[in-house]
Order: sequence, then C-alpha cells, then structure tokens
Amino acid sequence: MRRYFLTILCAFAIAASATGTLADSAKVGDAWVLDSNNWQQAEGLLPEVVLERVKKGDYWYNIQPVDPEKFKQNYSKQFWAASESNAGKYTVLDDVCGLVDKSTGKIPDFYFGLPFPEIDPEDPRAGCKIAWNFNSAGGQGGGGGATFTLNGIDMGGEYKRIKIWTHLKAYLGKHGGPLDNPENLRSAGITGVLEPTDIDGVGGLTKRTNHWEEQDKSWFYVPATRRVRRTSSASRSDPVAGMDIFADDLNCYGGKIEYYRWKLVGKGEILAPLLSPDPLVMKKESATRWSTEIPYFKGGYETPGATGVPWLIVENLVLVPRPVWILEGESEDPYYNFGKVIMYMDRDMYRIYWKLVHNRAGEYFYNAMCAYHFSHDKEMTWTAVTPNLVVGVNDKLNRAALGGRYSEQFIEHNFPYDYFTLQTLTHLSD
Repeated sequence: MRRYFLTILCAFAIAASATGTLADSAKVGDAWVLDSNNWQQAEGLLPEVVLERVKKGDYWYNIQPVDPEKFKQNYSKQFWAASESNAGKYTVLDDVCGLVDKSTGKIPDFYFGLPFPEIDPEDPRAGCKIAWNFNSAGGQGGGGGATFTLNGIDMGGEYKRIKIWTHLKAYLGKHGGPLDNPENLRSAGITGVLEPTDIDGVGGLTKRTNHWEEQDKSWFYVPATRRVRRTSSASRSDPVAGMDIFADDLNCYGGKIEYYRWKLVGKGEILAPLLSPDPLVMKKESATRWSTEIPYFKGGYETPGATGVPWLIVENLVLVPRPVWILEGESEDPYYNFGKVIMYMDRDMYRIYWKLVHNRAGEYFYNAMCAYHFSHDKEMTWTAVTPNLVVGVNDKLNRAALGGRYSEQFIEHNFPYDYFTLQTLTHLSD
C-alpha cells in the first residue's frame, strides 16, 4: 500500500498553473475532422503509432488551422522581450545539462523568458538548451492549483478512478520577478487525495532544489498511521496506482532537466492537442489570486454512442498544426524504468505535445498525448501555459489512462511562506 500512495501523490506534486474564458478566434482556413476516411492527410503530422489508430478507426480528431503569429501572442510581450534580451547570457554544462549564467559561471538564482531564444540545430548542446527553454516556458504562471481525476480505461470502459488536488509554487521563470527563496528552490508542490474514501487525506510534498545535481525531495503522509515517509525521485517512472500514467507524464516531462541526457534528433511538423488555440482570460479573486472555469475534456466512455476507443477525447479537444523539435531523452538512473523517450516539442512555445516511451530493453510500449491551454490576466501583463490533459496509452496492453481534465483552476502569486511544509502535509486531513 505504501508504494500505491507514493505513486499517486508524487505524480502530480510538481506542476504548472494558469487559467481564464475563451477569447475570440481569428479564422485561418476551415476546421475539419481527421478520421479513417482521410487519414492520409495526417501522414508525417502524427507519431506513426497514433496515425495507425486513426487509420484503424480507433481515433478521430478535430483539426483547426491557426495563425502562427497570433498563436505566439499567447505569451506576453514581456516574455518575448525578456527572451530576446537573454541571447548570449547563458550556456549549459555538458556533463549534467546544467544551466549556467556566463557572467558568474554559476547556476542562475532567477531567470525569466527563454534562456536560449535562438537554437542552432548543429549545436551539440542543442537538445539540452531546448529542454531548458521548455522548463522556462512552463514557469510563467508562478503557481496555483486544481482538482482533477485520474481514470484508468480499457476496452470495457473505466476500471479505476482517483480524485486528487494539487497546488504549486514556482520560483524561477515566473512573471513579476524573483521571490524570497531561502531554500534555493525551483518549485514546491503539495498534493492530496480526495477519493476513494479509503485513501482520503493521503498527501504528498515535493521540493525541487535549484542545484544541478541534487535530487527532488519528496515525502508522503498517510493519516491512518500519522507517519511521513521520504520517497525516491526514481518513482516518477512508476505507474500511478497501477494505471497507464506516470509522474513524468505531467507536461509530457515532469522531472528535472538534469535527470535526462537530451539529444536533438530532428525537426518537423505535428498536430498539437489543445483545449483551444485561443487564450483564457482569468477572473481576479484577490490581489494575488485569479480563477476560471474550464470546459471539460469528455471521453468516449462517458459519451453514449461515441465512436472510437473508450479513452478517446470526444469533446473540447482540437489539434492544430505546429512546428516542432524532435528530441530524444534518456535517464542514466539505473532505477528509472524508461529507456529512450522521443518527444515532439513546439519550436516557438516550447511545449511537448506527444512522446513515445521505450523500456530499458529498447522496446516501444507507451505513448502520451499532452494537451494545454493558455491564459492571461485582463490587462495581459502576465501569461501562462497550463497542462490540463494527459492521455497515456499502453499499446502493449491496449488500454489507457486519462489525467487532469479539471473543470476549474486558480493561479496564486503569493502562497503563505509556510504553506509548502511538512506541517501542512501532516494536517491535510484535520
């Protein structure tokens, strides 16, 4: 049972946050439906294992063309200006893929914007630099939280469901400048289980240190025993509660950048999953908090008469054509279960949309689709991109898991200084 609790909680203790209401969209071409009748139109635009399911009739998708320049405006002018000004400021260490401030030779205490606004595909360090851009883009919102479910789905429908909440505080990459950071953290997250009732109150806490070689510090708490346990960062590659979803599926990669050895293997185009290509505008709740309601990603198993496999998302998901870097990542941790992981990452927005996972023997077995939404405050003074859906598919077992799909979310710029602590963790069930 202890490992069961661990994998539930550490999976979502570190996340990215932000939200809002749909903006007016610019019409760029006509939307269309990709299915088994016209699957050839997506050749080269989806991973082969995904396209094969479209061809078979397992999957179909709503495709929406986008204006590339308008799409980039989902990030603020401040973000793009900061990215441009970062040119030449940073480099990376070869041995650990650590970010370095050239002026000091040390890891930066704070940064904002893409550390590497220009990528040379011929640079042997390009993969590592792209990974740091991914890390930076995900930190814009600063912090927040949501309540969501994890659903295990096979060909017969749902076989398992867990309800979870998670809160995050990001110290690096955020709008608004640095925060007091006495523990030298990149981020901190706390998570609690709400359902099923027999594990209600189980909680997890994770702190990610801003250090090239230190591991994440993670703890979990079980109210029945009133005990706190330390956990291993390698558990990010363990299935969550026996379902086909993993801690490292958050944002399609949830670990520290230094955990992987990154290699740029190509570039191309992909159909990218989103709630919408248009941003959400958040409602201000207080001086530091914003919130929004978010349309729900409805699954086929929840929709009578739906076509396709039960885990197919049939409402509120669109795929848009985007240019991507194709990256290969691999962990050197002998206790990490994944081998080579192939990721498709946006060349402008630096989000991973799809990943293909191989085991330690080099055999492909699993893919994940990661969908996002963009958001900003009313004045567009800050922006964020938020993961709100993961579809993990085990092609060996022909079953899947759905993660995220929250219907509302908040973003918080000033959590109490003592919130992300063991004291909070041990009082979650009070």
